Amino acid sequence: MGAGFSTVTPPPSQVSATSVAQAVWSYSPRSLTDIQSLVSAIQNNDPSLLSTLSDLMYVPAPYFAGQVTADQVAAFVNNIILNQGMANAVANFISNNVYGLWTTSFTSQLVTDPYMSVAAVAMLLASPSMPANYAQFILYYLAQNYYYNKWIYTVTANAPSITFSTNAKLSTNVLIAQNITIASGVTVTCGTRTCFFVAQVFNNQGTIVAYGAAGGGVTGTSEAVGGTAGGGAVIIAVTAALGTINVAGLPGGKLAAGVAYSGDSGFGGIFYILSGMTVPVGGSGAGPYGKPGGSNGGGAGGTGLAGGYGGNATVYSFSSPNAMVTYILQGLSDWWLINVLGKTPSSTTPLTFMYGSGGGGSWTGGAGGGGGGEVVVYGYDIVSGNIIASGGVGGSAPYTAGGGGGGGGLVFVLYGATSGSVTANVAGGAGQSGGATGANGTAYIAAVTVNG
Repeated sequence: MGAGFSTVTPPPSQVSATSVAQAVWSYSPRSLTDIQSLVSAIQNNDPSLLSTLSDLMYVPAPYFAGQVTADQVAAFVNNIILNQGMANAVANFISNNVYGLWTTSFTSQLVTDPYMSVAAVAMLLASPSMPANYAQFILYYLAQNYYYNKWIYTVTANAPSITFSTNAKLSTNVLIAQNITIASGVTVTCGTRTCFFVAQVFNNQGTIVAYGAAGGGVTGTSEAVGGTAGGGAVIIAVTAALGTINVAGLPGGKLAAGVAYSGDSGFGGIFYILSGMTVPVGGSGAGPYGKPGGSNGGGAGGTGLAGGYGGNATVYSFSSPNAMVTYILQGLSDWWLINVLGKTPSSTTPLTFMYGSGGGGSWTGGAGGGGGGEVVVYGYDIVSGNIIASGGVGGSAPYTAGGGGGGGGLVFVLYGATSGSVTANVAGGAGQSGGATGANGTAYIAAVTVNG
Protein backbone atom coordinates (compact mmCIF):
# COMPACT_ATOMS: atom_id res chain seq x y z
CA MET A 1 0.00 0.00 0.00
CA GLY A 2 1.52 3.27 -1.06
CA ALA A 3 2.02 6.19 1.23
CA GLY A 4 -0.45 9.08 0.96
CA PHE A 5 -1.98 12.05 2.72
CA SER A 6 -5.27 12.39 4.50
CA THR A 7 -7.27 15.39 5.77
CA VAL A 8 -8.61 15.26 9.31
CA THR A 9 -11.35 17.74 10.26
CA PRO A 10 -11.30 18.54 13.97
CA PRO A 11 -14.57 18.23 15.88
CA PRO A 12 -16.51 21.47 16.60
CA SER A 13 -15.37 21.40 20.23
CA GLN A 14 -11.81 21.98 19.03
CA VAL A 15 -12.67 24.86 16.71
CA SER A 16 -12.22 28.24 18.41
CA ALA A 17 -12.33 31.85 17.30
CA THR A 18 -8.56 31.90 17.68
CA SER A 19 -8.09 28.96 15.32
CA VAL A 20 -10.45 30.56 12.82
CA ALA A 21 -8.47 33.78 13.03
CA GLN A 22 -5.21 31.94 12.44
CA ALA A 23 -6.71 30.12 9.47
CA VAL A 24 -7.97 33.34 7.93
CA TRP A 25 -4.67 35.03 8.59
CA SER A 26 -2.75 32.25 6.82
CA TYR A 27 -5.05 32.18 3.77
CA SER A 28 -2.86 32.60 0.66
CA PRO A 29 -4.27 35.92 -0.65
CA ARG A 30 -3.26 37.58 2.61
CA SER A 31 0.22 39.00 2.83
CA LEU A 32 2.35 39.71 5.85
CA THR A 33 2.14 43.40 4.94
CA ASP A 34 -1.67 43.30 4.96
CA ILE A 35 -1.69 41.68 8.38
CA GLN A 36 0.78 44.14 9.83
CA SER A 37 -1.17 47.05 8.36
CA LEU A 38 -4.43 45.97 10.00
CA VAL A 39 -2.75 45.41 13.35
CA SER A 40 -1.08 48.82 13.12
CA ALA A 41 -4.36 50.50 12.09
CA ILE A 42 -6.16 49.07 15.13
CA GLN A 43 -3.33 49.81 17.54
CA ASN A 44 -3.10 53.42 16.34
CA ASN A 45 -6.83 53.83 15.76
CA ASP A 46 -6.07 55.04 12.26
CA PRO A 47 -8.01 53.50 9.35
CA SER A 48 -5.68 55.20 6.84
CA LEU A 49 -3.01 52.64 7.73
CA LEU A 50 -5.05 49.82 6.17
CA SER A 51 -3.81 48.30 2.93
CA THR A 52 -7.42 48.30 1.73
CA LEU A 53 -10.80 49.03 3.30
CA SER A 54 -11.85 45.47 2.50
CA ASP A 55 -9.55 44.39 5.35
CA LEU A 56 -12.12 45.78 7.82
CA MET A 57 -13.99 42.48 7.71
CA TYR A 58 -10.96 40.87 9.38
CA VAL A 59 -10.90 43.28 12.36
CA PRO A 60 -11.64 40.56 14.99
CA ALA A 61 -8.79 38.33 13.75
CA PRO A 62 -5.83 40.13 15.35
CA TYR A 63 -7.81 40.34 18.60
CA PHE A 64 -8.36 36.59 18.66
CA ALA A 65 -4.71 36.12 17.73
CA GLY A 66 -3.67 38.22 20.74
CA GLN A 67 -2.13 41.04 18.70
CA VAL A 68 -4.46 43.81 19.89
CA THR A 69 -6.60 44.41 22.97
CA ALA A 70 -10.39 44.49 23.26
CA ASP A 71 -10.25 48.21 24.07
CA GLN A 72 -8.18 48.91 20.96
CA VAL A 73 -10.66 47.03 18.76
CA ALA A 74 -13.62 48.82 20.33
CA ALA A 75 -12.01 52.24 19.87
CA PHE A 76 -11.17 51.41 16.24
CA VAL A 77 -14.68 50.16 15.40
CA ASN A 78 -16.17 53.17 17.17
CA ASN A 79 -14.00 55.42 15.00
CA ILE A 80 -14.93 53.81 11.68
CA ILE A 81 -18.63 53.94 12.56
CA LEU A 82 -18.75 57.55 13.73
CA ASN A 83 -16.11 59.15 11.52
CA GLN A 84 -15.76 56.94 8.45
CA GLY A 85 -19.42 56.22 7.74
CA MET A 86 -18.98 52.47 8.15
CA ALA A 87 -22.01 51.67 10.31
CA ASN A 88 -23.68 49.70 7.50
CA ALA A 89 -20.51 47.76 6.76
CA VAL A 90 -19.95 46.81 10.42
CA ALA A 91 -23.64 45.88 10.82
CA ASN A 92 -23.28 43.63 7.78
CA PHE A 93 -20.14 41.98 9.20
CA ILE A 94 -21.96 41.33 12.50
CA SER A 95 -25.23 40.06 11.06
CA ASN A 96 -23.47 37.72 8.62
CA ASN A 97 -20.67 36.66 11.01
CA VAL A 98 -18.13 37.12 8.23
CA TYR A 99 -15.55 34.29 8.19
CA GLY A 100 -16.91 33.17 11.56
CA LEU A 101 -15.06 36.07 13.17
CA TRP A 102 -17.96 38.37 14.10
CA THR A 103 -19.49 36.00 16.62
CA THR A 104 -22.17 36.91 19.13
CA SER A 105 -19.53 36.63 21.83
CA PHE A 106 -17.25 39.09 20.04
CA THR A 107 -20.14 41.46 19.31
CA SER A 108 -21.30 41.35 22.94
CA GLN A 109 -17.85 42.27 24.16
CA LEU A 110 -17.63 45.01 21.55
CA VAL A 111 -20.89 46.81 22.42
CA THR A 112 -20.26 46.70 26.18
CA ASP A 113 -16.67 47.91 25.96
CA PRO A 114 -16.26 51.43 27.42
CA TYR A 115 -14.44 52.52 24.24
CA MET A 116 -17.52 51.74 22.13
CA SER A 117 -19.72 54.82 22.47
CA VAL A 118 -23.50 54.74 22.78
CA ALA A 119 -23.69 56.87 19.65
CA ALA A 120 -21.90 54.14 17.69
CA VAL A 121 -24.10 51.39 19.18
CA ALA A 122 -27.23 53.39 18.32
CA MET A 123 -26.02 53.85 14.73
CA LEU A 124 -25.39 50.11 14.43
CA LEU A 125 -28.88 49.29 15.66
CA ALA A 126 -30.46 51.81 13.28
CA SER A 127 -28.48 50.59 10.26
CA PRO A 128 -30.62 49.00 7.54
CA SER A 129 -28.00 46.24 7.44
CA MET A 130 -28.78 45.29 11.06
CA PRO A 131 -31.64 42.73 11.19
CA ALA A 132 -34.33 43.11 13.84
CA ASN A 133 -33.40 39.90 15.64
CA TYR A 134 -29.73 40.87 15.92
CA ALA A 135 -30.62 44.38 17.08
CA GLN A 136 -32.83 42.76 19.71
CA PHE A 137 -29.97 40.49 20.76
CA ILE A 138 -27.72 43.50 21.38
CA LEU A 139 -30.31 45.37 23.47
CA TYR A 140 -31.25 42.23 25.39
CA TYR A 141 -27.58 41.53 26.07
CA LEU A 142 -27.11 45.00 27.58
CA ALA A 143 -30.17 44.48 29.80
CA GLN A 144 -29.43 40.88 30.78
CA ASN A 145 -25.87 41.74 31.77
CA TYR A 146 -26.90 44.79 33.78
CA TYR A 147 -25.54 47.48 31.45
CA TYR A 148 -28.62 49.48 32.32
CA ASN A 149 -27.08 52.92 31.86
CA LYS A 150 -25.61 52.06 28.46
CA TRP A 151 -29.01 50.70 27.45
CA ILE A 152 -30.63 54.01 28.47
CA TYR A 153 -28.05 56.14 26.67
CA THR A 154 -28.39 53.98 23.55
CA VAL A 155 -32.17 54.14 23.14
CA THR A 156 -32.24 57.86 23.98
CA ALA A 157 -29.21 58.81 21.87
CA ASN A 158 -31.27 60.33 19.06
CA ALA A 159 -34.36 61.24 21.06
CA PRO A 160 -35.44 64.82 21.80
CA SER A 161 -35.85 66.35 25.24
CA ILE A 162 -39.38 66.94 26.53
CA THR A 163 -40.67 69.54 28.98
CA PHE A 164 -44.20 69.66 30.42
CA SER A 165 -44.95 73.25 31.43
CA THR A 166 -48.77 72.85 31.55
CA ASN A 167 -51.09 70.04 32.62
CA ALA A 168 -51.21 67.22 30.09
CA LYS A 169 -52.78 63.82 29.46
CA LEU A 170 -50.47 61.46 27.62
CA SER A 171 -51.62 59.89 24.37
CA THR A 172 -48.91 57.25 24.39
CA ASN A 173 -47.93 54.74 27.05
CA VAL A 174 -44.16 55.02 26.42
CA LEU A 175 -42.22 58.26 26.50
CA ILE A 176 -38.52 58.12 25.55
CA ALA A 177 -36.40 61.28 25.64
CA GLN A 178 -32.91 62.43 26.53
CA ASN A 179 -34.35 64.62 29.28
CA ILE A 180 -37.91 64.63 30.66
CA THR A 181 -38.90 67.62 32.77
CA ILE A 182 -42.23 68.22 34.52
CA ALA A 183 -42.48 71.75 35.89
CA SER A 184 -43.58 72.57 39.41
CA GLY A 185 -47.37 72.66 39.78
CA VAL A 186 -47.93 70.65 36.60
CA THR A 187 -49.87 67.36 36.56
CA VAL A 188 -49.21 64.75 33.88
CA THR A 189 -51.96 62.13 33.68
CA CYS A 190 -51.32 58.77 32.08
CA GLY A 191 -53.65 58.11 29.16
CA THR A 192 -53.38 54.36 29.70
CA ARG A 193 -53.27 52.29 32.86
CA THR A 194 -49.46 52.31 32.91
CA CYS A 195 -47.01 54.99 31.81
CA PHE A 196 -43.38 54.29 30.93
CA PHE A 197 -40.82 57.10 31.13
CA VAL A 198 -37.29 56.50 29.80
CA ALA A 199 -34.70 59.28 29.99
CA GLN A 200 -31.09 60.06 30.73
CA VAL A 201 -32.33 62.69 33.19
CA PHE A 202 -35.85 62.49 34.64
CA ASN A 203 -36.75 65.67 36.51
CA ASN A 204 -40.27 65.73 37.90
CA GLN A 205 -41.07 68.77 40.01
CA GLY A 206 -44.81 68.26 39.56
CA THR A 207 -47.15 65.26 39.77
CA ILE A 208 -47.75 62.13 37.71
CA VAL A 209 -51.16 60.43 38.08
CA ALA A 210 -52.25 57.02 36.77
CA TYR A 211 -55.53 55.12 37.13
CA GLY A 212 -55.94 51.35 37.02
CA ALA A 213 -58.78 48.82 36.80
CA ALA A 214 -62.36 50.02 37.16
CA GLY A 215 -64.55 49.22 40.11
CA GLY A 216 -67.62 47.03 39.84
CA GLY A 217 -70.82 48.74 38.73
CA VAL A 218 -74.46 48.49 39.73
CA THR A 219 -77.14 48.13 37.06
CA GLY A 220 -79.66 50.95 37.06
CA THR A 221 -77.71 53.41 39.16
CA SER A 222 -74.48 55.33 39.08
CA GLU A 223 -74.00 55.24 42.85
CA ALA A 224 -72.18 52.69 44.99
CA VAL A 225 -69.76 51.94 42.16
CA GLY A 226 -66.53 50.32 43.30
CA GLY A 227 -63.50 52.55 43.55
CA THR A 228 -61.19 52.76 40.54
CA ALA A 229 -57.75 51.36 41.30
CA GLY A 230 -54.47 53.18 41.10
CA GLY A 231 -52.54 52.75 37.88
CA GLY A 232 -48.90 52.05 37.19
CA ALA A 233 -45.79 54.09 36.48
CA VAL A 234 -42.36 52.87 35.35
CA ILE A 235 -39.44 55.29 35.40
CA ILE A 236 -36.12 54.26 33.85
CA ALA A 237 -33.38 56.89 34.09
CA VAL A 238 -29.72 57.43 34.85
CA THR A 239 -30.57 60.34 37.15
CA ALA A 240 -34.07 60.69 38.56
CA ALA A 241 -35.86 63.31 40.63
CA LEU A 242 -39.21 61.58 41.04
CA GLY A 243 -41.38 64.43 42.31
CA THR A 244 -44.84 63.15 43.26
CA ILE A 245 -46.18 59.98 41.66
CA ASN A 246 -49.79 59.23 42.60
CA VAL A 247 -51.22 55.78 41.88
CA ALA A 248 -53.59 55.67 44.85
CA GLY A 249 -56.88 53.80 44.67
CA LEU A 250 -60.08 55.87 44.65
CA PRO A 251 -62.85 55.65 47.27
CA GLY A 252 -65.81 53.31 46.86
CA GLY A 253 -69.25 54.83 46.26
CA LYS A 254 -71.78 55.38 49.03
CA LEU A 255 -75.01 53.40 49.42
CA ALA A 256 -77.18 53.84 46.36
CA ALA A 257 -80.93 54.09 45.87
CA GLY A 258 -82.56 52.74 42.74
CA VAL A 259 -83.41 49.50 41.01
CA ALA A 260 -82.60 46.46 43.11
CA TYR A 261 -79.66 44.65 41.58
CA SER A 262 -76.65 42.92 43.04
CA GLY A 263 -73.31 44.69 42.70
CA ASP A 264 -70.64 43.62 40.25
CA SER A 265 -67.15 42.56 41.21
CA GLY A 266 -64.25 44.92 40.64
CA PHE A 267 -62.02 44.40 37.62
CA GLY A 268 -58.66 42.74 38.18
CA GLY A 269 -55.28 44.44 38.02
CA ILE A 270 -51.76 43.27 37.19
CA PHE A 271 -48.82 43.24 39.59
CA TYR A 272 -45.12 42.42 39.36
CA ILE A 273 -43.53 41.25 42.58
CA LEU A 274 -40.38 39.62 43.91
CA SER A 275 -40.22 36.05 45.18
CA GLY A 276 -41.66 35.79 48.68
CA MET A 277 -43.91 38.82 48.32
CA THR A 278 -47.70 38.81 48.12
CA VAL A 279 -50.23 41.28 46.76
CA PRO A 280 -52.17 42.96 49.60
CA VAL A 281 -55.79 41.92 50.03
CA GLY A 282 -58.60 44.45 50.08
CA GLY A 283 -60.88 44.69 53.09
CA SER A 284 -64.17 42.77 53.17
CA GLY A 285 -67.48 44.56 52.89
CA ALA A 286 -69.85 44.56 55.88
CA GLY A 287 -73.44 43.34 56.19
CA PRO A 288 -75.03 39.91 55.69
CA TYR A 289 -74.39 40.08 51.96
CA GLY A 290 -71.03 41.81 52.05
CA LYS A 291 -68.26 40.29 49.96
CA PRO A 292 -64.54 39.70 50.58
CA GLY A 293 -61.86 41.89 49.14
CA GLY A 294 -59.63 40.59 46.39
CA SER A 295 -56.03 41.26 45.48
CA ASN A 296 -56.21 44.14 45.93
CA GLY A 297 -59.70 45.59 45.41
CA GLY A 298 -61.95 46.20 48.40
CA GLY A 299 -65.13 44.12 48.79
CA ALA A 300 -68.56 45.77 48.80
CA GLY A 301 -71.01 45.74 51.65
CA GLY A 302 -74.57 44.43 51.26
CA THR A 303 -77.79 43.98 53.24
CA GLY A 304 -80.70 42.81 51.08
CA LEU A 305 -78.66 41.89 47.99
CA ALA A 306 -75.10 40.79 47.47
CA GLY A 307 -72.30 43.28 47.02
CA GLY A 308 -69.52 42.71 44.52
CA TYR A 309 -66.20 41.05 45.27
CA GLY A 310 -63.03 43.09 45.22
CA GLY A 311 -61.08 42.65 42.00
CA ASN A 312 -58.37 39.98 41.84
CA ALA A 313 -55.06 40.68 40.12
CA THR A 314 -52.85 38.65 37.82
CA VAL A 315 -49.43 38.38 39.45
CA TYR A 316 -45.97 37.82 37.96
CA SER A 317 -42.98 37.09 40.16
CA PHE A 318 -39.24 37.65 39.67
CA SER A 319 -36.35 36.01 41.48
CA SER A 320 -34.48 39.29 42.09
CA PRO A 321 -34.70 43.06 41.59
CA ASN A 322 -32.21 42.78 38.71
CA ALA A 323 -34.42 40.20 37.03
CA MET A 324 -37.36 42.61 37.29
CA VAL A 325 -35.45 45.54 35.77
CA THR A 326 -34.05 43.33 33.01
CA TYR A 327 -37.47 42.06 31.99
CA ILE A 328 -38.89 45.58 31.91
CA LEU A 329 -36.01 46.72 29.68
CA GLN A 330 -36.53 43.80 27.32
CA GLY A 331 -40.14 44.84 26.78
CA LEU A 332 -39.09 48.45 26.23
CA SER A 333 -36.34 47.27 23.86
CA ASP A 334 -38.88 45.62 21.59
CA TRP A 335 -41.25 48.60 21.80
CA TRP A 336 -38.37 50.89 20.75
CA LEU A 337 -37.24 48.62 17.92
CA ILE A 338 -40.78 48.37 16.52
CA ASN A 339 -42.05 51.91 17.09
CA VAL A 340 -38.87 53.95 16.66
CA LEU A 341 -36.62 51.94 14.33
CA GLY A 342 -39.39 50.10 12.47
CA LYS A 343 -37.80 46.70 13.12
CA THR A 344 -39.96 43.82 14.35
CA PRO A 345 -38.16 40.83 15.91
CA SER A 346 -39.59 37.34 15.36
CA SER A 347 -40.55 37.13 19.05
CA THR A 348 -40.96 39.91 21.58
CA THR A 349 -41.30 40.63 25.30
CA PRO A 350 -44.50 42.48 26.24
CA LEU A 351 -44.53 45.77 28.07
CA THR A 352 -44.96 45.35 31.82
CA PHE A 353 -48.38 46.91 32.31
CA MET A 354 -49.06 47.13 36.04
CA TYR A 355 -52.02 48.54 37.97
CA GLY A 356 -54.33 47.84 40.90
CA SER A 357 -57.69 46.06 41.09
CA GLY A 358 -61.05 47.81 41.36
CA GLY A 359 -63.42 47.67 44.31
CA GLY A 360 -66.70 45.78 44.27
CA GLY A 361 -69.99 47.61 43.63
CA SER A 362 -73.17 47.43 45.74
CA TRP A 363 -76.83 48.49 45.70
CA THR A 364 -77.58 47.75 49.33
CA GLY A 365 -74.29 48.76 50.91
CA GLY A 366 -71.16 50.79 50.44
CA ALA A 367 -68.85 49.92 47.56
CA GLY A 368 -65.29 48.67 48.00
CA GLY A 369 -62.33 51.00 47.66
CA GLY A 370 -59.97 50.71 44.70
CA GLY A 371 -56.63 49.04 45.31
CA GLY A 372 -53.39 50.98 45.19
CA GLY A 373 -51.34 50.69 42.00
CA GLU A 374 -47.67 49.93 41.38
CA VAL A 375 -44.58 52.03 40.70
CA VAL A 376 -41.22 50.66 39.56
CA VAL A 377 -38.23 52.99 39.35
CA TYR A 378 -34.72 52.27 38.15
CA GLY A 379 -32.31 55.15 38.55
CA TYR A 380 -28.56 54.97 38.84
CA ASP A 381 -28.80 58.09 41.00
CA ILE A 382 -32.16 58.84 42.58
CA VAL A 383 -32.42 62.31 44.04
CA SER A 384 -35.76 62.31 45.85
CA GLY A 385 -39.42 61.44 45.47
CA ASN A 386 -42.85 61.07 47.02
CA ILE A 387 -44.85 58.05 45.85
CA ILE A 388 -48.48 57.52 46.81
CA ALA A 389 -49.87 54.01 46.25
CA SER A 390 -52.44 53.77 49.04
CA GLY A 391 -55.73 51.91 48.82
CA GLY A 392 -59.02 53.79 48.46
CA VAL A 393 -61.41 53.99 51.40
CA GLY A 394 -64.58 51.94 51.31
CA GLY A 395 -67.96 53.54 50.68
CA SER A 396 -70.13 54.34 53.68
CA ALA A 397 -73.64 52.99 54.29
CA PRO A 398 -76.22 52.84 57.11
CA TYR A 399 -76.92 49.61 58.99
CA THR A 400 -73.20 48.77 59.16
CA ALA A 401 -73.06 47.61 55.54
CA GLY A 402 -70.10 49.68 54.39
CA GLY A 403 -67.47 48.77 51.84
CA GLY A 404 -64.02 47.42 52.57
CA GLY A 405 -60.95 49.51 51.86
CA GLY A 406 -58.70 48.76 48.92
CA GLY A 407 -55.39 47.04 49.59
CA GLY A 408 -52.24 49.14 49.46
CA GLY A 409 -50.09 49.15 46.35
CA LEU A 410 -46.50 48.20 45.56
CA VAL A 411 -43.49 50.48 45.17
CA PHE A 412 -40.06 49.39 43.95
CA VAL A 413 -37.27 51.98 43.97
CA LEU A 414 -34.13 50.33 42.58
CA TYR A 415 -30.92 52.32 42.38
CA GLY A 416 -27.42 51.74 41.11
CA ALA A 417 -25.29 54.12 43.18
CA THR A 418 -27.29 56.45 45.40
CA SER A 419 -30.83 56.97 46.61
CA GLY A 420 -31.88 60.23 48.23
CA SER A 421 -34.98 60.86 50.30
CA VAL A 422 -37.85 58.81 48.88
CA THR A 423 -41.13 58.43 50.77
CA ALA A 424 -43.82 55.92 49.87
CA ASN A 425 -47.40 55.64 51.16
CA VAL A 426 -48.70 52.10 50.60
CA ALA A 427 -51.32 52.02 53.37
CA GLY A 428 -54.48 50.02 52.92
CA GLY A 429 -57.70 52.01 52.56
CA ALA A 430 -59.94 52.32 55.62
CA GLY A 431 -63.20 50.39 55.67
CA GLN A 432 -66.41 52.32 56.32
CA SER A 433 -69.60 51.51 58.26
CA GLY A 434 -68.30 48.14 59.43
CA GLY A 435 -66.23 47.34 56.36
CA ALA A 436 -62.70 46.08 56.93
CA THR A 437 -59.53 48.03 56.23
CA GLY A 438 -57.40 46.83 53.32
CA ALA A 439 -53.99 45.32 53.98
CA ASN A 440 -50.94 47.54 53.67
CA GLY A 441 -48.81 47.29 50.56
CA THR A 442 -45.04 47.03 50.20
CA ALA A 443 -42.39 49.67 49.58
CA TYR A 444 -39.09 48.11 48.50
CA ILE A 445 -36.04 50.36 48.15
CA ALA A 446 -32.77 48.61 47.34
CA ALA A 447 -29.57 48.69 45.30
CA VAL A 448 -29.23 46.61 42.15
CA THR A 449 -26.12 45.49 40.30
CA VAL A 450 -25.16 47.85 37.47
CA ASN A 451 -22.16 47.05 35.27
CA GLY A 452 -22.25 50.14 33.12
